[in-house]
Amino acid sequence: MTSLYSVARRPGRTAGVGIATAGLLVLTGCGDEDPPPLEDLAEDILESVEQAESFTVLSDGDWDAAFASDPMLDDMDVDEDDQEVLVHFTDGGDRVFMQAHVLDVEWDMLFLRSEGVAYMPVSAFVDLMELGAEAEGDDINSFIDAEGFREEAGDRWLIIEDIPESEMEELEIDGLLNEYGFDDAPSLAEQYSSEGELQERDGTSVWVYDGEDEAELVVLADADAPYFVELSYYDDDAHVTERYSNWNEAPETEEPSEDDIMTEQELEELLMGHIVF
Repeated sequence: MTSLYSVARRPGRTAGVGIATAGLLVLTGCGDEDPPPLEDLAEDILESVEQAESFTVLSDGDWDAAFASDPMLDDMDVDEDDQEVLVHFTDGGDRVFMQAHVLDVEWDMLFLRSEGVAYMPVSAFVDLMELGAEAEGDDINSFIDAEGFREEAGDRWLIIEDIPESEMEELEIDGLLNEYGFDDAPSLAEQYSSEGELQERDGTSVWVYDGEDEAELVVLADADAPYFVELSYYDDDAHVTERYSNWNEAPETEEPSEDDIMTEQELEELLMGHIVF
């Protein structure tokens, strides 16, 4: 499986699109029946996700091993325990809003899949440039007046237009399931034990199915709506936990107003105006 974090640490347009492929949930209604065999439930699990109008996913994890094994990350002055990505999928997955806190950089992105458009705060652009410079052992202020850039950018948002359809497809709910290796019901079922366990987590009855290497599939204990509650697994050396909530009730984020938008050409002009010679 590929975690949100692994994609999130690659700043840039493609990184933002990739980050948005994952999911979380606030649960309502509880069941108290014994879990059915996973192979009998797998199709219903996939259908519940595919047919959802909206949901939220929070991805975090224990990154100590990942940071220790990556020389670039290990040399950076960041808190490995403070890495998190929150994503709201709304409008049946056509509108995706991401809030990322990765490598001590926080940024938002809003994707409108049907329009091939994305928005991100202009100030976040230079934050990501600063992160890249630090990774290379450089000081961004040696070539850009970063504070002057941030001051002039203010609260405006960069609009990224004409995003290739192939990248936007990564935001589709089917794309999310494919990232997990859940291409169909059999491929989901084969990753976990057939026999589950009825548990209560955060006051909600759930069915828990164990996989290899501490992987775990947790779904709502409701045969009619077995929504994801939690997925945990190893992505390389990082143990990732993705928590799902807000099924059909996720908050919708509106796009910025025209007055608050900056084009890519305007961004380039702003950067040129703050280059340090």
